[in-house]
Amino acid sequence: MFVGTARTGDPQAPEIVPSDHCVARYRERMPIRVPGLDDVIAGLLRVLEDADITHWPPAWAVSDKPAALWAISGDLAFPLARTDAPGRWLAITCLRRGRDRA
Repeated sequence: MFVGTARTGDPQAPEIVPSDHCVARYRERMPIRVPGLDDVIAGLLRVLEDADITHWPPAWAVSDKPAALWAISGDLAFPLARTDAPGRWLAITCLRRGRDRA
């Protein structure tokens, strides 16, 4: 399911598209209890647009797969994977400091 594109303004990852798994994990880790996806998607895209893009994960982020880039916003980290579209990255999942990290 395509939910939208976060435009970061960062030349390393100017566009980030969240995966279905990322959307589900963001909803779990950010207690959004409003029915539907509108508030979840709006919040997730806002967080991704404001995130710092880096090659290094935060020390607390554990992932079973290495990521070429990371989007980090406060207590949230998103491992990013390349897509076929130049400049567009896929947010694979959403990790939160101090929570389950899968």
